[in-house]
Amino acid sequence: MANNLIQILLLATCCIAGLNANVLVRSTRGACPTFTTKPDFDYVQYAGVWFEIEKIPVVFEEGMTCIRAIYDEIAPNTVSVVNTAVLNGNTTAIYGSAYQPYPETQPGYLIVQFPGRPDGDYFVLDTDYVTYTAVYDCVSVGAYKLEYAWLMGRTNSLTPEQLATARAAYTQFGIDISTFEATFHDENCVYLP
Repeated sequence: MANNLIQILLLATCCIAGLNANVLVRSTRGACPTFTTKPDFDYVQYAGVWFEIEKIPVVFEEGMTCIRAIYDEIAPNTVSVVNTAVLNGNTTAIYGSAYQPYPETQPGYLIVQFPGRPDGDYFVLDTDYVTYTAVYDCVSVGAYKLEYAWLMGRTNSLTPEQLATARAAYTQFGIDISTFEATFHDENCVYLP
């Protein structure tokens, strides 16, 4: 009976998370790792274009290629968010914003907002601002965890050394990067805007 209740709770959580567009293709057994964000994070240096290099697969990006994010300051501690991709041969975009709820004590934590969707958490584990950024979140549900991660670069590919540095931002907290999938980019990618 208890196992059935946990399965029902997990399924309900996945459905709710799906409405938030943060649901995973799968959940895993175990607790979320303890992690911290970049303590001296500067959202102004962070602004600009980021190309998705690899990620933990998520349903709302299924079938997408050429994925890119653009952040621009629109107010103190707030940036606009434009996520673009190619899906079934067509370019697609979603527009929103992100803000730092605790800029003095936890500057690497942002809350992302898109119209018609619940807010989402965005934790910057580490970035050097010029090469890579490592973004993560995890939600515990009973004996399971739902996690997502986006490793992004200022260009649409990273050298092996840059990729190793970026991945270390995850592995230092015990985050399993074996589930990461590469995001497809090539010379034929069309990026909006």
